[in-house]
Amino acid sequence: MTILFASFIFVANFLLVCYSIRKIIYIAHKKHLFDEPSEVRKIHLTKTPNLGGIAICAALVFTSSLFLSYVTIPKINYLIFVSLVLFILGTTDDLVGVNPTKKIITQLAVALIITMLAGCRITNLNGFLGITVLPYAFSIVFSSVFIVFLINAFNLIDGIDCLAGGIGLLVSICFSFYFWEMQQTGFMFIAVATAGCLGGFLLFNRTPAKIFMGDTGSMFLGFITALLSINFMELTQPTLFAKHAVSTKAPAIVLGLLIIPVFDTLRIFVLRLLQKKSPFAADRNHIHHRLLDLGFSHLQSTGILLLVNVLALLAVLILPFRTEILFVIIAALVLACNAILSFFHRKRMHNNRPNLAPHAYQLTRQPPLLADSQLLK
Repeated sequence: MTILFASFIFVANFLLVCYSIRKIIYIAHKKHLFDEPSEVRKIHLTKTPNLGGIAICAALVFTSSLFLSYVTIPKINYLIFVSLVLFILGTTDDLVGVNPTKKIITQLAVALIITMLAGCRITNLNGFLGITVLPYAFSIVFSSVFIVFLINAFNLIDGIDCLAGGIGLLVSICFSFYFWEMQQTGFMFIAVATAGCLGGFLLFNRTPAKIFMGDTGSMFLGFITALLSINFMELTQPTLFAKHAVSTKAPAIVLGLLIIPVFDTLRIFVLRLLQKKSPFAADRNHIHHRLLDLGFSHLQSTGILLLVNVLALLAVLILPFRTEILFVIIAALVLACNAILSFFHRKRMHNNRPNLAPHAYQLTRQPPLLADSQLLK
């Protein structure tokens, strides 16, 4: 019954997002609601709707409100409330822009509601660095920073076609399996529904992308990922689920799943601070930008980063080491990959022949004017 229910939820969210995105694309063209290619860091270079996150968020909240209850997920009202707050924040940012300070304050408020009122927080590090139970105050602060960090991490990697959606799909599928094994129907539902939403979105985000998820989608995806990660680590504590094979590896599994957004965000923040810039100042120095500079297409760059992500996850699952050693192995893997990328990137820049991806959009190209019937197809 659980498998049939999960299949139904996946298909329902997939179809809801597909239907919604078609309507959003139609409305965006009618009302000229586009992401303008007005900044050097932007790669698409053509007017493209960036409201795909509306479909993702709406579909997930709709199905959750319809099928979930307090029995499956306690205090679900808080989860729906903060989802709507992020929905309003993201949509406002996509349409008219929001000051970075206001965004961070809102995200912190969301994180505090989740950790303090909903009780969704990291209380135990499963023995990582010898740390088990966390003091309440430290748990609130640490969990809130974790949530805000992931919200912004997914927002930052949403720079090329299918990257944020592809990593989100990988994460949600893996968590779906783990929560199914643990018989946690509520969180399995959220993970499966997220996978269905992203599957539908990715159909329209392939190069040449018909729509982007925008800040609405990337922030909401980061929040859902943080929610699933925290509950995964909590439910796999040795004292609660001692027989489970991942009980002592939970933090490493989360890092393996999220290594690309985590590493890219830490890397870009450090570089900006070293350059005496704001860590939230936009630039064109992300890993995916450097792959495009080497001549890879959007989908090729996404595929390379997903491959590294999968390798990190497999290393965690296969190698029989403690969490601390697995963290070192994952760090060594991504640092080695980054060093190789830096070597070839510097070589390309030294030759003074920067080459954008062959499938990058041309600056002078304008989006075709589509008939109403074509927009609804």
